[in-house]
Amino acid sequence: MEGPLTVRQISSSTYKDRNEEYKRQFIHLPDTEKLIADYACALQKDILLQGRLYLSENWLCFHSNIFRWETTISIALKNITFMTKEKTARLIPNAIQIITESEKFFFTSFGARDRSYLSIFRLWQNALLEKSLTRQEFWQLLQQNYGTELGLNAEEMENLSLSIEDNVQARSTERSSLDDCGERDDKLSKSMSFTCESVNRVSETESIDGTLPKTELGKEEPQSEKQIKKNTPLTSEKRLSRVPSKSLDLNKNEYLSLDKSSTSDSVDEENIPEKDLHGRLYINRVFHISAEKMFELLFTSSRFIQRFYNSRNIIDVVSTPWNVEPGGDQLKTITYTVILNNPITGKSTAATEKQILYKESREAQFYLVDAEVQTHDVPYHDYFYTLNRYCIIPSSKQKCRLRVSTDLKYRKQPWAIIKSLIEKNSWSSLEDYFRKLESDLIMEESILNQSIEDPGKLSGLRRRRRTFNRTAETVPKLSSQRSSGDGGLDAKGDITGKKKEIENYNTTLIVAMSIFLLLLVLLNVTLFLKLSRIEHAAQSFYRLHLQEEKSLNLASDVVSRAENSQKNKDQAHRLKGVLRDSIVMLEELKSSLIMLQRTFDLLNKNKTGMAVES
Repeated sequence: MEGPLTVRQISSSTYKDRNEEYKRQFIHLPDTEKLIADYACALQKDILLQGRLYLSENWLCFHSNIFRWETTISIALKNITFMTKEKTARLIPNAIQIITESEKFFFTSFGARDRSYLSIFRLWQNALLEKSLTRQEFWQLLQQNYGTELGLNAEEMENLSLSIEDNVQARSTERSSLDDCGERDDKLSKSMSFTCESVNRVSETESIDGTLPKTELGKEEPQSEKQIKKNTPLTSEKRLSRVPSKSLDLNKNEYLSLDKSSTSDSVDEENIPEKDLHGRLYINRVFHISAEKMFELLFTSSRFIQRFYNSRNIIDVVSTPWNVEPGGDQLKTITYTVILNNPITGKSTAATEKQILYKESREAQFYLVDAEVQTHDVPYHDYFYTLNRYCIIPSSKQKCRLRVSTDLKYRKQPWAIIKSLIEKNSWSSLEDYFRKLESDLIMEESILNQSIEDPGKLSGLRRRRRTFNRTAETVPKLSSQRSSGDGGLDAKGDITGKKKEIENYNTTLIVAMSIFLLLLVLLNVTLFLKLSRIEHAAQSFYRLHLQEEKSLNLASDVVSRAENSQKNKDQAHRLKGVLRDSIVMLEELKSSLIMLQRTFDLLNKNKTGMAVES
């Protein structure tokens, strides 16, 4: 689970620095936009653009500056059509995809992806519903994201508060007509619910004789619910009758109307107060389990509740012991993590369950426990919580009635669309939860009845049970109809015989498995030997092939050397012939040149002689 983020985890800068940076980089945004959170992340395009994502009440902006290559994106939250949690490279869960009508943006490398997603999702929903943040919500978000040290002085804090109030007032005037319609609808629904409650209570009290005592059980309700219920008449609580009405008896346990002779060990239920919550009644059943055992199964660290937690994917359970409060009630706190499969709520959520055992509860008489469950990592978790009421009423020493009712409480009133989504998901999950709890309790009931009851006494009590208990059909019947002493001896003999049979079966199974494993080992050894032989043959063949290649290479080298020497000799002989021919030609050229020189000398002498004579 991700821990709470502080200013040091989000950024080394203060809120003031980040807000000024946000205003400087996105000057086109209106001045009323105030920074709420910023996250270091990267935008995946052709390359990964590392930058920072800025979140305000109406805008989601991204800025990146890599070697003076700036990328700026501004997305209006109301223009977002879809957003999902994604995985980088289908493996690393650190990405969020934002989808608008025209584009898709894939932001990755988040340090705390789930918390960032929840913040963006909440402001996106507010933008779609045109709901502005109150001043208290705004400061709460700032403290969650930046801590208490915002870097603002008193004057800047006051100006920021005034601007937020002005923005809220401007939004509220635009939606005044819509709010009036919503208030009228809320009042109408509340009046209808009060009318239904009064009718139901009157119908319940008509079948009860006598004066009904007034008791105040349960936690104090929120101030908003107190104000709503000021004008409603106080209704007294009903007491249990011996024959519960068929409308409330979900399992048709008609055997509760017993004769006094058959219920001599029963506990008087007349003085036990009972108050169900106004939500829904999920369990109303009589179990063949004592009230003390039922309380131990449900509200201690029993093996049953541990198995139930594992089946519901509830991990990291940490429980405190029961502590006595100043008012006399006992308090127990349980924290755990629930693994979820809902893409909207995320993969897991932390939860805190506060169990209150009221002082009106009396051991071996009845137990009244309220469990307040608060989830922390789901959208709008600070708006609502669930309240479950467990009422364990003994009907005899070995039987008790378990009534579980639950209601959905609101700390703040959400919008109608969000409220419908919250109620739809909450009621479906609660129904699944308590259906599984009831089925597990039925299985535990059969196991306890098989292991605890004495086989000798079962044969004597079986005839009596046939007259009133219909659920006893789930308990296996005894096949022998002997006396109690003989039946006990036969049962012991059967048990020892079964133990011997089980031991023999286990030994034969172990022997068979050991033989099978030995055969597997032998097969593996033979396979290893064959593989080693094949490898040795392959290596020897490879060596022979290398030797043959070497011999062929040597022979070819010798032949090539002989051929080269012969070629060299032929080339040398040809070169000698060419040199001889060139020498002969040079001598002939020399002789011709000498002859030419002599002719030139004779011509010169003749010219000089003719010149002298003339």
